[in-house]
Amino acid sequence: MIEYRHLRYFVAVAEERNFSRAAERLYMAQPPLSAAIRQLEQDLGVELLRRSTREVTLTEAGEAFLEGAHTTLAILERTVGDVRRIGNGGLRQLHAGVGCPAHVHTFPTICEAFRGTHPDIAVVGEQMWNAQIPEALRRGTVDVALTSCPEFDRELSTRTIRREQLFVLVSKDHPAADQSTVSLRELASSEFLCPPATLAPTFHQTFIAMCQAAGFDPIISRHSLMSGWETGLVLATDSVKLAAESFASTRPDGVVALALSPRAYLDTVVVWRTDDPPTAALAFAELATTVFAQTLDTLVVSA
Repeated sequence: MIEYRHLRYFVAVAEERNFSRAAERLYMAQPPLSAAIRQLEQDLGVELLRRSTREVTLTEAGEAFLEGAHTTLAILERTVGDVRRIGNGGLRQLHAGVGCPAHVHTFPTICEAFRGTHPDIAVVGEQMWNAQIPEALRRGTVDVALTSCPEFDRELSTRTIRREQLFVLVSKDHPAADQSTVSLRELASSEFLCPPATLAPTFHQTFIAMCQAAGFDPIISRHSLMSGWETGLVLATDSVKLAAESFASTRPDGVVALALSPRAYLDTVVVWRTDDPPTAALAFAELATTVFAQTLDTLVVSA
């Protein structure tokens, strides 16, 4: 399991490019730092660092992980600050469930706008698999949520706020990497990264159906992780992955985004409880619709 300390340790080593200097920065001995980084690599199943006697450099997977680690630590630090202010009576809370790919660009964009219009309400986001969101809303664990491929009933209200084009992420060494577009049929012999059916059932079933409509049953090499770090697996395993436009726009060097042909799209919806929803949840949903009515299709993905 990846822990908070692993992210701090990895960022220090990646920025210092040296285990000794990173250990000094973290006020710890070098051997346990080295052991923790090796454990992190084992947990991920990829090599993040190239080690030599003089310096440490990042692999392409390491570059992708560093970007994700910076984002995660920043969100965590901001959340800790908000929680402390809530504890001191300075802020109200709105709990939001955030599914993929909304965590990459959609949720941060809405939160930035919401802070401007509702500075007295702290949005506390919890990243979740899409399949976990309906029950979390019903139980009141979260007040509002952003998700894709929903299967909801009358207990929950939804509103589509964004439609994103789907791209295929491949390694720069993949045979199709020089193309601007690619069909699923051309990727029939490739291995795919895909979320598990138990946690993202609608997306998983839709992906399988798309491949079968193209004339083949996909080879799923492994189930992808929830966060953006699985782009490192595209490099490390030479697998391919379907990704929404916002997700594709954050890919690391060495990963190429190919437009899917024919075009396919993924919708993101905002969801809240139909009966007696919190006023802040309705305000969040309304703002989300407004934000992406203005910014829809502004992301540009280049190969």
